[in-house]
Amino acid sequence: MIFLLAGLAGCSQISSLAETFRKPSAPFSATATPPAPDYGRRDAWMAFPGDGGLERSAPPGASVVAEASAPADLFFIHPTTYLKNDVYNAHYDAPNDVAVFNAPVLLQQVSAFNACCRLYAPQYRQASLYSLSHSRPANEIAFADVQRAFRWYIAHENHGRPFILASHSQGSGIAIRLLQTDILGTPLQKQMVTAYVVGAYVPSTFTELGLPTCDAPAQTGCIVAWNTAQTGRAAPATVLFKTPRYWWRGAVRTPAAGTAPAPICVNALTWRQAGAAPAAANTGAMPFPKPPFPKAAVTLPPLAPHLTGAECRKGLLYVDIPRSAKGYGDTLTLLYGSYHAEDYGIFYASVRQNAADRVTAWTADQPH
Repeated sequence: MIFLLAGLAGCSQISSLAETFRKPSAPFSATATPPAPDYGRRDAWMAFPGDGGLERSAPPGASVVAEASAPADLFFIHPTTYLKNDVYNAHYDAPNDVAVFNAPVLLQQVSAFNACCRLYAPQYRQASLYSLSHSRPANEIAFADVQRAFRWYIAHENHGRPFILASHSQGSGIAIRLLQTDILGTPLQKQMVTAYVVGAYVPSTFTELGLPTCDAPAQTGCIVAWNTAQTGRAAPATVLFKTPRYWWRGAVRTPAAGTAPAPICVNALTWRQAGAAPAAANTGAMPFPKPPFPKAAVTLPPLAPHLTGAECRKGLLYVDIPRSAKGYGDTLTLLYGSYHAEDYGIFYASVRQNAADRVTAWTADQPH
């Protein structure tokens, strides 16, 4: 299931898989919960307009929209960035040397939206890798924080502006629920340009709730999702989709093996559900960033053109990355054929362009 995948994705980036088998030393009920973030304070945000952080970085030649004239906003829910299992919930303000994926997420994921949008990414008391599949209360704390952050953003920052909802991994599990609790069926649904819910099992039955799956590059008011896997590897399908756990219609669902709805898979090169894209369609990829990291926005290294094509098959977005390409694999790739950590990076230039295109299309559809 996706929580196992998220855990392995984190551990694949550290020196040993031993952390996978660790757990907190006391039960959840006997453990102090970290203080809650105050979203009126800047330290509660990983990215916030005016901060000039790593999320404002861009590849050579790419333009970054001026925040004062940005036509839309991004609300981004980050994946697991704290990779230890010594707690149920991490402190929301864990520094970058503790939450070691903070900087890579800003550089490779959030920055992909800085051509179109003001960038908002809340910190939250994220569930640890262990808690994702073993502690419902820890997951509730993480969701409640993000929900409060989103409601604060709507009340204090949005002012009726169009917004993109985007997420990855643990953040996507939260996004699936947030869509249902706070957006679908409310006036905010008309303001949502697109939802990019990436790196998680996302049921195709969102259409039942009035949210269609995107099937065109400039379609708006729809949902996009994909999970990237190496061509020729079948194991990821078992991990991701055999017994997924996800929020649906007011409760956590864990369907019996083989009975879950088909997952959404949209090709991040064509933005359609069917059909293959050649490597020539991939205008720029970025490997998962490695330390040392800058302290503020920088010009990123040049993107790698034509790294791989892509095709959705049986719920996975299959790619064929040559072994000669450096920086695009980890332990998770070796064990499962999954490029979970690279879900955004492999398609970086395509995501960047598509977000801008959808914002332009949304704006064109509005009455003046």
